Amino acid sequence: MRMKTWIAVGLTVVAFGAACKKKTGSGGGGDDGEPAAPSAFAAWMPKDAAKLWDGAYSTRMHLQSNKKTYTSMAGDPVALEIKGNKATAFGGEKDQELGFSLESPCAARFAEAITEGSMKGGTSYNTMIFVVENGAIVVGSGAGGYRKGKAALVCSEGSNSGVHIVDDKGACVTWEKKFRDWESKPNTCAWSQKDGKDVLTIGTGDWNTVVTADGDVLESDQFREWQKYHTKAKDFADAKAKVTATLKADDPGEQAKAKGGVAGKTDTVVSLIATFSSDPSLKGKPVELTVQYLNSNSSTSNGKTTHNVMLVDSKDMIDLSIACDLGETAPPDGLTQYDKVTVKGTVGESFGKPELEGCTVTKAN
Repeated sequence: MRMKTWIAVGLTVVAFGAACKKKTGSGGGGDDGEPAAPSAFAAWMPKDAAKLWDGAYSTRMHLQSNKKTYTSMAGDPVALEIKGNKATAFGGEKDQELGFSLESPCAARFAEAITEGSMKGGTSYNTMIFVVENGAIVVGSGAGGYRKGKAALVCSEGSNSGVHIVDDKGACVTWEKKFRDWESKPNTCAWSQKDGKDVLTIGTGDWNTVVTADGDVLESDQFREWQKYHTKAKDFADAKAKVTATLKADDPGEQAKAKGGVAGKTDTVVSLIATFSSDPSLKGKPVELTVQYLNSNSSTSNGKTTHNVMLVDSKDMIDLSIACDLGETAPPDGLTQYDKVTVKGTVGESFGKPELEGCTVTKAN
């Protein structure tokens, strides 16, 4: 059984059970019992592509070994060191050994053994789309590949995922893995021009993939935007230092402490966030605090209307707010922004930050 989750970084697949026997074929792939890539890929593989990956990077990916309760859509900050067919990843907690291989001429795959939890014994795969440009690896998300005149090969993510090959006569085929085996199907691809550049559109309708040529390299807008998340580091220690700094800057608890939050206290919004970050056992406990009302919202489903209010310590700290779930009880009449309110509720969690459930809100004197 396989479970797919598409993310901005690429594809994360969790595979369960023992690996199948290795299948014969040419091209990349074939590691860890995976079938070899289709022979059609071989002509597109950049020279020394796997070797060019060797080195250290600060990047973004989703590791099963990370214990985070929140994440960016671009993935968690990760330090990565690649040597041959092995990689070491650091997501802020510990070093994690990964397998590394090129799944296709524009997709690298990282294999992580799952050692605990309900998926123990399986393998988690992270795939990164890349191109070789000016002799260096460039990593992005969305779609990237190469062209030779009007022929092209492009890797893409999302609803139009796969490895797409266009021949010089315009015939287009998409290869995709289906339960470990590579399968192909006809597709529609068309060249056009925009702003003086050659553009290749793969697929039709709202779910097509569009890449623009820069010389013989093809990249989508998303691919170019994502490149800022994957940078070469001097060495693994340097990559770890960069990732640690990023994690600290992104951590709600650290942000709250920088605004005066005190871990161990729950009498202000920032202290509640700081305390929750260091002590998740706070979840489920009752708290009371006097803070400021920011705004409210409501939603109706099946005839039932529920209400939430957002709370802050002051108008200078609206970037550090928490939600307060009132259930079917509407907030008090006459509340205006930044009114002082007393709030009682039970600590819950939303995207790594505390929220209050079963709230009562009263206007404070």
